[in-house]
Amino acid sequence: MKLKTFTIYALVSTFICLGYVNQQVAIIKLSYKLQEKEKRLCRVLDSHRVLLYNNTSLKAPQYLAGMLECNSVNLGFPDTASVAEVRLMRKKQPKLAKSTGATWRTYLWDLFVPSAQAALSGKR
Repeated sequence: MKLKTFTIYALVSTFICLGYVNQQVAIIKLSYKLQEKEKRLCRVLDSHRVLLYNNTSLKAPQYLAGMLECNSVNLGFPDTASVAEVRLMRKKQPKLAKSTGATWRTYLWDLFVPSAQAALSGKR
């Protein structure tokens, strides 16, 4: 009987020890995952700071002026001889047909409804 109780106590204590070790291994695995996520978060935050700095510095007038000066870009007002003048020619719009016999109802509807005009094209 003593051997039987010893075996039972040994099995129970073995299972308790195995459960404890299993929990410790799970805790260590979670801590490694947490460390990896913290490193990734640090990298993302650092790159975010760098991108914000680049965004503000690239838009800065001093940076733009320096880049234009380094690339020998001469921005200034052009001579009047080198400027070409372009005139836009507008097409004559055909006259629209006017309605005859405008009544008070027409004026009333014109107040509430936006007017639309249609023109016929000469091409068929």
